[in-house]
Amino acid sequence: MSAAADVARMLTMVPWLLERPGASLAEIAETFGVSESRVRADLGHLDFCGLPGLGGGDLFEVGIVGDRVLLRMADELKRPLRPTPREALRLVVTVDAVAEALGEELPTLRSAVDRIRAALDIPERSADVLEPDGVRTLPLLRRAVREHRQVVLEYQGRADATPAPRVVDPWALHVLDGTWYLQGHDHGVGDRRVFRLDRVAAARLTDTEATVSAPSHLDPPRYVPGPDDVAVVLTLSPRGRWVQDAVTADEVVEQPDGGATLHLRTDAPGFVAQLVLMAAGEAVVEEPGELREMVRQRAEQALQRAAGPS
Repeated sequence: MSAAADVARMLTMVPWLLERPGASLAEIAETFGVSESRVRADLGHLDFCGLPGLGGGDLFEVGIVGDRVLLRMADELKRPLRPTPREALRLVVTVDAVAEALGEELPTLRSAVDRIRAALDIPERSADVLEPDGVRTLPLLRRAVREHRQVVLEYQGRADATPAPRVVDPWALHVLDGTWYLQGHDHGVGDRRVFRLDRVAAARLTDTEATVSAPSHLDPPRYVPGPDDVAVVLTLSPRGRWVQDAVTADEVVEQPDGGATLHLRTDAPGFVAQLVLMAAGEAVVEEPGELREMVRQRAEQALQRAAGPS
């Protein structure tokens, strides 16, 4: 799992724990699709978060009593937020994305987004998540995992011309490089399978209890390039090198100015396009032309939304 994914998980874990004081390690591990030892490690990192002038434990106080977790925020985090315009927009888009994914489990998060927009004077449609791939079915699947109930997925695999029904005992949900995955037992093939949520056309929660339990150790899904993946070449400026941490590159060519050219393959070109847009000119798509066009179209959509109906 990448460092970016670890950070994203910990940032999501903070509001989840604040709304659930005394949550058990097992409950946290199941919700975030990691082992209890990984949860302990994450909490240890949170306990050592700080700002200049502050030390470990000065921002978050983490306590584990038995198998129960208590998280408290320091008064330092209650001071008024004074971000730059770019930081404000990035914060709103990030919180919007988390709210789309966890809105059902964190009912106060949506109102928190509205308060952030009001405090920073950001109109509702000036910053938005254009394509929250896979998020639509996420609340239902989280419930299925939590309640150990079978789901029926209308799923379009790589070799499928159209979505086909799959009866699945859901085990765990993971997010990897911006894409959500469901792991579970596929009754149609009689074996473990990993499903990309952005390939799920529809999902239905059944009243049937799951019959096949998850193995004692469940590794997060690992991206394996397929024959129909898109070959991508990106040029990154020195300030855009953070994009390298968000993808799995087959080759990295260092540039004299401190930038880099990345050669990679992906089955999620939309995610790569989002990264390029977030880089705000610090990342350029060299190949393929279809991905350059996708970036251009999404940029135009964003500008149109910012301009409003007029």
